[in-house]
Amino acid sequence: MSLVTLDPGAGQAVKSLLSERGVQGAVRIEVQFTGCCDPSLGLIVDRVRESDLVEELDGLTFVISPETHQLAGEVRISYTDDAGRKGFVLTSSRPISEWDGFAAGSIKM
Repeated sequence: MSLVTLDPGAGQAVKSLLSERGVQGAVRIEVQFTGCCDPSLGLIVDRVRESDLVEELDGLTFVISPETHQLAGEVRISYTDDAGRKGFVLTSSRPISEWDGFAAGSIKM
């Protein structure tokens, strides 16, 4: 069972951001709520918890809670850096909002 898929360049972008900010740890995929909008997926640097599902990819450790994985399914992480848009894009195999599983943002430290 695959938890995470990295598009070309996404793993290196995660590594670069972690290095720039001087942080280490697992990268957690989580459901985030921003107030009035539908929930979306986001990334946060966190520790591995006993109940987590864990996947090692491209030298990175990704974690997701069983509940989040059941809700979202497999998560694809891509990175965009073009004409005023720079950041991570997460899409899930089971959309969690009207935006078809789309989320964009940065990694919270």
